[in-house]
Amino acid sequence: MITSPIFTTDKTAEMITPKVARDYIEKHDKYEMPRLTMLDNYYCGRQHICDRRKSDDMLCNNRVMINHAAYIAKFTSSYLIATPVSYSGKDDTDITAITDCLSYADSSTQDADLALDAAIFGRAYELIYMDADSRPKFARITPLSAFVVYDDTVEQNPVFAVYYYPVFEPGKSTPECFKCQLMTDMITQDFELTSNFGIKSEGEIISHYFGKVPLNEIYNDGQRQGDFEQVISLIDAYNTLQSDRVNDKEQFVDSLMYIKGQILGETDDEKAETYSDIQRNRVVELSQDGEIGFLTRQFDEASVEVLRKSIVTDIHKISGVPDMSDESFAGNASGVAMKYKLLNLEQITKTKERYFTEGLRYRLECFSNIIGIKGGHIDPKLIDITFTRSLPQNELELSQVVATLDGKVPQETLLSLLPFVKDPQSAAEELRQQKQDAIVTQQQMFMNTPLASCLLYTSDAADE
Repeated sequence: MITSPIFTTDKTAEMITPKVARDYIEKHDKYEMPRLTMLDNYYCGRQHICDRRKSDDMLCNNRVMINHAAYIAKFTSSYLIATPVSYSGKDDTDITAITDCLSYADSSTQDADLALDAAIFGRAYELIYMDADSRPKFARITPLSAFVVYDDTVEQNPVFAVYYYPVFEPGKSTPECFKCQLMTDMITQDFELTSNFGIKSEGEIISHYFGKVPLNEIYNDGQRQGDFEQVISLIDAYNTLQSDRVNDKEQFVDSLMYIKGQILGETDDEKAETYSDIQRNRVVELSQDGEIGFLTRQFDEASVEVLRKSIVTDIHKISGVPDMSDESFAGNASGVAMKYKLLNLEQITKTKERYFTEGLRYRLECFSNIIGIKGGHIDPKLIDITFTRSLPQNELELSQVVATLDGKVPQETLLSLLPFVKDPQSAAEELRQQKQDAIVTQQQMFMNTPLASCLLYTSDAADE
């Protein structure tokens, strides 16, 4: 795994203490937190346009925020993991113990949360722990409060991890202290830091039996970038453009009135009284040569719309997320045309899937170690992890493919193409049994017909 130099260490596990962890917490808070906080703000809708100010308070200052960041993160994470991950054993390996643990821990919900975090922050964390019933579970930890430190070998093995969060007194905006937990592959230890990262207290060292650092880091890609991180400048440009369009409309409505060839008063007080009278009665009396009108600013709406569409196109092109409002998108009914539309997203998701699989396998290794201590044995390397894309399927097209290949391809393989078939092997066995039952039924029906009786009589006579 590739990681930042500030999160690598050559220290052995025996040398990892709260003091060492404190140094890395300071680095995380200084170097990583500004970027992670910015990504979190963009996803939550606290974007740059929301802070825009005008030098003149009289000018229109609409701040329109269209949350492309949330749209992209939700789309990519759902495309990857909306359909729960499935697990199967190679060579008929019994993985019941693992699947029972995953079901108990509600892994499908956890996976969805982790995929969304990875799409936002470029990384996701889950804390693996033993619950009150001594069963392994996991909990999602926000990347704003955790990090993993790796060694400086080419394998980038986890050395230790830290989970920390601020504690605030009521009514205060600065933290009173930081609650922290240090984790290695053998122990966990709680400790507290002061608001300026000084050691306040250290807790008891507690052993665990996961055999690995129990904070699992899942990468989004090799650079640990969020899915919308590279289009933030385009998102800002789009928000600014839309805000200015609304400002122009509002200023157009509030345009200035001009009166030509008419005097509305000799003094300022008389003019002010006349202005109030016009506003109140909605009537203006003009002389024969008088003229009234409004000062309006002309703007090219067509050119602005072209610019808007160009920015939207760039956002979807760079992020790889298709524009579902594109009229030509839904018109591509064939599976091949749909796949071409989603080709860029599919390539990005393949990368996300590889890193997510690596994180899930780390989880399985921790669970397998616990199962081994309890007397069981599961080899995580013999477990297949399968992702299923959350895509609309052309069932008519798939059924035609299945019908065409019937007799040329094994039934299990054909049935696996149909999205409504959950267990192809069981479905194929059931289909074979149905065919066998149909043959037996037809034989019984034939034996009860007059022709069958005649053939049977003729056969008996020939034997005599």
